[in-house]
Amino acid sequence: MKHLIYLVLATLIAPTFNIKAATRILNEPQSWEKREHYYKSKDSFGTFDIVYKGKFVIAENDKDIKSISPDGYLKITKSSFGNKRSLEILSNSNGDITKNYYEGKNKLDFEPDGKEWFEEVLSEVVRKTGIGAEERISRIYKNGGIDEFLNELESVSEYSFSSSTMVIFIYYEKYQIHGANVKNLYLKTLLDNNELKKEELVPLLRAISDVRSNSTRGVLLRHIINNYALDEYLMEKLLEVTSEVGYNTERGNTLRAFQKKYKITSDNYKEYFDVIRSMSINSEKGNVLKPLLETQELEPKVLEELLESVEEFSSNSEKAAVLRKAATHMQHDDDVLDAYKSAVYSLSSSYYLLKDELLLMIATETKSTAKSKNGIMSIFEHALQEDANTPKTTALRKIHSSLTNEKDLIEKYFDVINSIEREMLRYNVLLDMLDVHQLDKHGLLILLDITEELADDDYEHAATAILRKLVGFTAKDQEKYFSLINNDDDVRNAFFEALEEIDHNSGKEELIRMFCERKKLSDKTIIELLKTAEDIEVDIETSTSLLRIKEIMPKQNSEIKYIYKSVASDMESDYEYERVMLNVE
Repeated sequence: MKHLIYLVLATLIAPTFNIKAATRILNEPQSWEKREHYYKSKDSFGTFDIVYKGKFVIAENDKDIKSISPDGYLKITKSSFGNKRSLEILSNSNGDITKNYYEGKNKLDFEPDGKEWFEEVLSEVVRKTGIGAEERISRIYKNGGIDEFLNELESVSEYSFSSSTMVIFIYYEKYQIHGANVKNLYLKTLLDNNELKKEELVPLLRAISDVRSNSTRGVLLRHIINNYALDEYLMEKLLEVTSEVGYNTERGNTLRAFQKKYKITSDNYKEYFDVIRSMSINSEKGNVLKPLLETQELEPKVLEELLESVEEFSSNSEKAAVLRKAATHMQHDDDVLDAYKSAVYSLSSSYYLLKDELLLMIATETKSTAKSKNGIMSIFEHALQEDANTPKTTALRKIHSSLTNEKDLIEKYFDVINSIEREMLRYNVLLDMLDVHQLDKHGLLILLDITEELADDDYEHAATAILRKLVGFTAKDQEKYFSLINNDDDVRNAFFEALEEIDHNSGKEELIRMFCERKKLSDKTIIELLKTAEDIEVDIETSTSLLRIKEIMPKQNSEIKYIYKSVASDMESDYEYERVMLNVE
């Protein structure tokens, strides 16, 4: 784990306006009380500096601070037109508060001028920093409902910072550019700590749609999906907000959560497929639609819409992969069959062999005939001699149901896989294989090596889909895969080495959730999940993952507990840190 002193700076620069928000962290387990933050803004009229540390409780009238955790403090300095005023509010080791007021360099009595100025400026301090958010938001919501909360939300700060990062090492200090967002904190706090009424979710969804952080939007939407029963109208509004999320992985993760809980029907399919069409990465679209076909029996109108959306895919290989899955769920409906054939015909001319195969799949019902080992090897040898990808993928798919785990046979199978030049074709064949054949440890290790290569070659959506398939519940043979991943050191290491190559925060969060839903995890697997959570770069997704891990990790394992605390201490958000450390000794 990392044991450094972090100094984190965030800047937003405009011609006459400058904001800095920063955190200084002594990065040790359970060190949130040692974190020092500061906020600084500068414009043509003056400067505004805020330095603070500790946990704050704000008075109900927002004009005073009721308490600060021991050894915490708040220091405010404001200058305008050459006049400078400062205020220090210090908490000693017992939590007793002292207030010091300055005008220029002169220290004056706190009352009356210091008290009057503090009452004027405190609401601005609270809205720029988010101090005291947890109690304050619960109070605002309890007293005024969602309308009062949303009015307050309009007043708080939301910064947008450059994504570039500058790292400079000076002794043991690290400097890193980052941003702060009080608006996101308020939304997350409201949903975490309060149970909203159904009618309050619609205006809240509108507020979520205005959030700039795609990760925050995704986490908030999935929180609503998982914790509220949505009627038709709420589904429509939630899906509309989902379509506006900027990251394909966040949209895909949210749709998978949605379709896991709710059936896609004629009441909600239009908005659902609007989200699909809003996504720009074909593999992520496919990785939503293929599980949908596996887990739900769709109405003809919904299946027709699915096929029409697939026809719009720009990737022939991903289009063909979904059509192959849809062929096994085809319905005797003229409109559905026409939509299927139209999608097949939209494949490029170079896929003529695959077109014939897909059309044959819906024209006849065939059962695979077991072939001898020599016959299978001959098919593989012939496929290796082919220059084009389509004959190779066609041959592999035909043989999947007859595949065995004999070492030389399975190695030859993966030789053919590696000879396929297009990564998207390669991963779709592997997904098909996992549907009908169960690999042993040797084959699984080869598969995980290929998955790691896919992720390393920037096909992270494809790699994530394979890893999800291995951990998921959708096929009966996956229990053995999970058992190997959970209990076998070689397989576990190979799985998490592949996962480490995936940069998508939401993909890692989704896989951590899938593991935690299994509940009975080995200590070594839990440690790997904690390392994965540490690699997530967004606090809100790190905390979501840590809270899931906390539910299933052994309470008496000091090593796991230490790693958990160390991962938690890397987060910059005090609010998220406190949530994940609650009841952790």
